Amino acid sequence: MLDQVRILGRRFGIALLVATLCRFIFYFFNSYYHQFGFISLLKAFTFGILYDISALIYMHGIFIFLHLLPHPWFVKKWFQKALLTIFLLVQTVFVFFNLMDTGYFTFAGKRSGMEVFGMTKEADGLVGSYLYDYWYLVLILLVLISLSYLLFTKTFSLVQTENSKNLNWFSEIGLRLAIACLCIVGARGGVNLLPLNTFDAARQTQAELVSLVVNTPFNLIISTQQQGLEKYEFMDEIEAKSWFNPVQQWKADSNIFKASIPPNIVLIIVESLGKEYIGNYNGGRGYTPFLDSLMGYSEVFEHAYSNGKKSIEGIPAILSSMPTLMQTPYLSSYYQSNYLDGIGKYLSSSGYETSFYHGGKNGTMSFDNYIALSKGGSYYGKNEYPNQVDFDGHWGIYDKPYLHYFAEELNKKKTRFFSTIFTLSSHHPYPLTEEERIKYPKGALPIHASIGYVDDALREFFAYAKNQSWYSNTTFIFTADHSAENETPYYQSSQGKFEIPLLVFRPRNPIGFRNETTVSQLDILPIALEEGGFHQSYFSFGTYNSSCAKMHLAVQYHDNYFQAINWPYVYQFDGKKPFGFYDLRSDSMMKNNLIKLEETKEQKEMDRQLKAIIQTYSNRVRKNQTIIQ
Repeated sequence: MLDQVRILGRRFGIALLVATLCRFIFYFFNSYYHQFGFISLLKAFTFGILYDISALIYMHGIFIFLHLLPHPWFVKKWFQKALLTIFLLVQTVFVFFNLMDTGYFTFAGKRSGMEVFGMTKEADGLVGSYLYDYWYLVLILLVLISLSYLLFTKTFSLVQTENSKNLNWFSEIGLRLAIACLCIVGARGGVNLLPLNTFDAARQTQAELVSLVVNTPFNLIISTQQQGLEKYEFMDEIEAKSWFNPVQQWKADSNIFKASIPPNIVLIIVESLGKEYIGNYNGGRGYTPFLDSLMGYSEVFEHAYSNGKKSIEGIPAILSSMPTLMQTPYLSSYYQSNYLDGIGKYLSSSGYETSFYHGGKNGTMSFDNYIALSKGGSYYGKNEYPNQVDFDGHWGIYDKPYLHYFAEELNKKKTRFFSTIFTLSSHHPYPLTEEERIKYPKGALPIHASIGYVDDALREFFAYAKNQSWYSNTTFIFTADHSAENETPYYQSSQGKFEIPLLVFRPRNPIGFRNETTVSQLDILPIALEEGGFHQSYFSFGTYNSSCAKMHLAVQYHDNYFQAINWPYVYQFDGKKPFGFYDLRSDSMMKNNLIKLEETKEQKEMDRQLKAIIQTYSNRVRKNQTIIQ
């Protein structure tokens, strides 16, 4: 038995070595982490061992059990080969998901959870493109599995025939129990009351390093244990409403840009349009000359944020002011069939014709179901597009022809309209034709040329639209579903990676105006409703028009912790206690954590308001009370 334990220790050590190598590879290929100092990285790699041990014990459970069984087969060659097969299969899965996120982290900004399996339909036909773009990760996978094989076979020489007559069964049973207890402790991540969770990494190191500390299999395992929203009770309901109330209403005289008659509203959501790509926000350095020029005649929000890092999170946040403040995206969660209203439903009650256009495959991320559920109007996808020759071979219809089609569709609207278009050509693998690709600056990242293409597609759209009868009395709202890969460390930080553009262009009143209010995607619903003259009650988790909110907050739930931003302050909370507070004016890279200092007025107010939002969200979503009753 002692030999079996010794051999198990060696073999588990091999798995742990490979896990550490996966973390080094994750670090190497994600340059955002290169800015952190040696001590911070050492802590990340050291604490990362806890998460590796936990995931490996869960995944190698059968393998470990077979090493602890008191049976004579252990010394047989066939049994050792069976153990090798089991070991390599588990290792392949472990390494595969870690390497998958090594490439995907650039876009998602976090380790993947079980929600990644809900995207199989969207990934259909794209596997080849990803393998082509990340061929080196496939090669690394083969190298790491080969290394696992070679090191494992070296342990065969340790297998010896045991003399059962010399066994002390009392000590053997005790040893087995001791190893079993160690495995339980290792899987739980220690002897704490609660098992190890992803957000523990934020307290052990810092929020920006969470995805480096944890590993993807661990995050997948943790996400399977999500049983729906936790019930939060930070305060009584009266106090919670005094800090935040999702039932809101605009005052009739609140819009300084009010049109004589309610305007048409066109909401343009640009795939992956991070703030970093827009020159107007970055001293002229960017890839969007058309949007830059348009911003000179628009209301531009200086501090706008997404509420998530995925399209499936962004669309309900924008159109229904419904964030994902849980591990699973709202549209994939237990609550996906809850009652939900949106901009389309509210404005249709005021006489608007409402519609949603997306050149992607029908059924992508269940957007068609969501539009129907939220009463958002007519849904138009790839199937409704008349010329399938414009299919990009991956996601859907190229943006240039689709935006032109969209403009022609607006000509057919018989009444004033609210219409949303969600572009797609700036989504990886950025499938531009070679003819189009050479027209735009390549930049430092693969996405930059496609951003230039989409910007040019918008220029062509407006060149056509401005000659149409509906144009002069139309309000255009521009935003993004989320940011994507970023070049500079600032836009890779835990707040910078959520920065997106938000601008409102009114041709009837083309005045340039910089709005310094902190807003998020959740505030687009009230902004659009005010633009359309809708002054009845509506439901929103945004704070832009909340009569009781003490401050305007952009809220995210990421890597199992909550983050609230009221520029220049960033506040981080794990659901039980705060662990981060930063002032971006003097600390744009969020390296000076002020949470240990005396609590300021801003910190206290952000804490209470964030808790009120979390508590309200939990109670409302769990009870299916997310519409005006």
